[in-house]
Amino acid sequence: MPQPINRIVRDPHVVLNTNVLSNKPDFAIIVCEIFATWASIERDLSSLMVRLLGAKAAPAHAIFAILQTQSLQSKALEAAAQSSLDESSFEAFSAYMAVIESVQKTRNRLAHWAWGSCKNRPDLLVLADPAMLKKRDTRAAAHFQALKSGELNLLETWRAIQFDDSYIFAYTKADLERELRDLKEADAISTMFGMFLDPSIGLAHAKAMQLPESLEEMRALTLARLGEERLFREALDRARAKQKGAPQPDGSSSAVT
Repeated sequence: MPQPINRIVRDPHVVLNTNVLSNKPDFAIIVCEIFATWASIERDLSSLMVRLLGAKAAPAHAIFAILQTQSLQSKALEAAAQSSLDESSFEAFSAYMAVIESVQKTRNRLAHWAWGSCKNRPDLLVLADPAMLKKRDTRAAAHFQALKSGELNLLETWRAIQFDDSYIFAYTKADLERELRDLKEADAISTMFGMFLDPSIGLAHAKAMQLPESLEEMRALTLARLGEERLFREALDRARAKQKGAPQPDGSSSAVT
């Protein structure tokens, strides 16, 4: 899995470079698929409010449409789900949202972090945290602005321009392939979860596709299929364990002591 570059490369020589994929066409294809798959997931998320509240809830949809950040949209969806779903359905909703949260990190880094390469490991794609870069650039600017003619100290200058390598993540091709695999599974889960919340489209084609012809049977079938998806099943198990205060899969406990 991707990790800070200083955990896998000693004294990494990182160069920020927007052309880093020009000689890595196999990486470029995977990155493009990551963006395309996330766009599909976002489309499902954008219609989730309609599936939760119904197409006639125009004021709620209008408010949701003007929320600019994903965090605010997620909170709005959660509030709508709490007000419209029964306990078991809300549990499934929480598991679904946990899946989406778990697969978006790499896409967000690819979209918003600075790209680069590592001279020590040219096989890697590196992504640098923009918050770290802002601190570094501010520190470097302050250093150079404070210099007086003829007083350049090479050691102090070197320190001023260094990146904090713990905020630079390194990706191998295998890392990106795993991220894409999980995104594609989350995309399939999104489609099925939308059907779980609103089986009306499925019911319209039930006879032709030999599907159950009742709302509850369709929802039960869809939920069963969701349970076959690894990411959803794991998220649901975590949610249930947390609710019961049982030990988590990683050995930790959510119980309050």
